[in-house]
Amino acid sequence: MNKLVFSLMISIITYFFIFTNRRIRETVAFFGALLTIALGLIEFDQAISYIDLNKLAIIIGMMIFTIITKESGVFQYLAIKATKFSKGNPLVLLLSLSLLAGFLSSILDEIITLLFLANITLLITNILEIPSLPFLISEIIFANIGGLATYIGTPANIMIGSSAKLSFYDFIYHMAPISLLLMLISAFYLANYFKKTLQENNPPPEIISRFSHLDEKKAITNLPLLRNSLGILVITIIISFLSPLINLPLGTIYLLGAIILLLISPYDADEIYPQIDWKVIFFLAGLNILAGALEENGLIKIVSSHLLSSSGEDLNFLSFYILGLSTFLSSFFDNIPIIVLAIPILKNIFYYLESNSSVLWWVLVLGANIGANGTLISTASNLTVADLAEKNKQPIPFWYFTKVSFPLVIINLIVASFYIYLRYLV
Repeated sequence: MNKLVFSLMISIITYFFIFTNRRIRETVAFFGALLTIALGLIEFDQAISYIDLNKLAIIIGMMIFTIITKESGVFQYLAIKATKFSKGNPLVLLLSLSLLAGFLSSILDEIITLLFLANITLLITNILEIPSLPFLISEIIFANIGGLATYIGTPANIMIGSSAKLSFYDFIYHMAPISLLLMLISAFYLANYFKKTLQENNPPPEIISRFSHLDEKKAITNLPLLRNSLGILVITIIISFLSPLINLPLGTIYLLGAIILLLISPYDADEIYPQIDWKVIFFLAGLNILAGALEENGLIKIVSSHLLSSSGEDLNFLSFYILGLSTFLSSFFDNIPIIVLAIPILKNIFYYLESNSSVLWWVLVLGANIGANGTLISTASNLTVADLAEKNKQPIPFWYFTKVSFPLVIINLIVASFYIYLRYLV
């Protein structure tokens, strides 16, 4: 019992600093993990076993893919193409760039994709002399909802998919339909929300004319690199669909694809590896060890038993309870630490429920990704865009973002509840 109390105390203090000071959250998470080992609350070998190497390999692989691919100029090409397609209509441009953010986030690393797309958006809105705020907010929202569709779309998906041993196909089959539906709803909501603001800020005709003469093909600075990047990415995704048949973990597939791309690219490892967000890797490893200490010392079992007893082992109740709780917690706190704790709790619950309880994984995926749009602090990609906007002296006010996004979170939660009920629980 003493070990459980100490493990819980360290986790509470660690999570407090994670949620209140994002500047040191990665360091605090790893320090908390090392402290549990140093105090004998979990053995070193046990701690290491709780680090999900498959998950980390997928994340590192996706980061390498995105870092190398961006050097071809493809993001700039797509942004110019979207701007020309809009013909200077800010509302069409908003939806074009937002849909682009949703699509790219479903196949590439969400954080790096949003970082470069936001940079390009700030440049485009500055040239067109229109406010950047609606565009940045919409891109954040669409990135989280679009990323919901695939295994590799968001860090939360990768964490849940790896822990639950779900396949690439599983995510497409179960989450792509609701992702597309939520994107349509979000498009309608945001178009109406920002319609007046954008109509009052139409770009001058001479600027639109200047943009229409731009040759987007010139944005591609390295065509062979683009071809290699897209070719290897497509092959990697195809092999990902076949991973259950060839018995190869997705982490191995994505890391292998990324290293092959690195080998044939004109860049040295010394140029690419420093751009990998290693803080995220240490953050996730630290949180895994903290969750492992809580599991080894019995807390996860206590929480799981309480949930089962209070729900009467009713799958319907558990599904909606977990969907609502994960959505709201992910809205007001960083969703990654929430998911790290939720995963072992669900695994424990599965011991006592029937096989069709796998719906709870999809409920958790939905809650984590829908809730990611609740506030600016809900996920790392939101904060990345907010930091970039602030550096460019076009800050995204915290409460304004929440005012725009949180009603949409409620709408998406209601739609997701109907989806879960009609598809899995009827």
